[in-house]
Amino acid sequence: MRKTIAILGLMMAVATPGWADGAGDARLTVTGQGLAQVEPDMARISLGVTKQATEASAALDQVADVAQAVFARLTEAGVEARDMQSSQINLSPRYDHNRNSDGPPKLVGFTANTMVSVRARDLTKLGSIMTAVTADGANQLNGLQFDLQDRGPTEDAARADAVKDAMARAKVLADAAGVKLGAIMSIHEGGGRAPAPVYGRMAMEAAPSDMPIAAGELEIGSSVTMVFELNEE
Repeated sequence: MRKTIAILGLMMAVATPGWADGAGDARLTVTGQGLAQVEPDMARISLGVTKQATEASAALDQVADVAQAVFARLTEAGVEARDMQSSQINLSPRYDHNRNSDGPPKLVGFTANTMVSVRARDLTKLGSIMTAVTADGANQLNGLQFDLQDRGPTEDAARADAVKDAMARAKVLADAAGVKLGAIMSIHEGGGRAPAPVYGRMAMEAAPSDMPIAAGELEIGSSVTMVFELNEE
């Protein structure tokens, strides 16, 4: 798996103006950031099935039939049961507000829909999976997000570079101020940057055969705030 590391830094320095009884009580606070770029090895897909019928039970039955076909297709494609999940099932009435302008709207049917969340661990099959489930009746794509099956090593690399960034910036500031860095008083880790979804909500009624998918790279970030003691040169 190819990895490249980029460093992006923002910092804030705060030091007290004087020295107490010859002892260094000044502090320097620096925030450093690290950014790790890595190729993804899995994807999370959110698929939707929506059907309409005059009866509520018929709408639900149609959605259930399509969902069952989608699960079967995913299983044939090698997706394990643990990587498939029904996230929600909704049923709502449909009204015609134009048929009875002098009275309440007329109930004309029902809309049922369900969402299926899928984890694809083989990205080479991602395009064919999406095309296949569309053919089986899935008609909405609510999200496609690339990720890593094990994010630990990449997150650790970003953390390490955030610390290096903070220490390098602290040294530059101390040298410029004519003081010497002392002991590290504290290290506080900030929030990391999670991968962002690639696609938003879109219709899937006319998906091409074996839809091409470009995974690109993920950017996983980390930030740390370090406080250094300052001593006189």
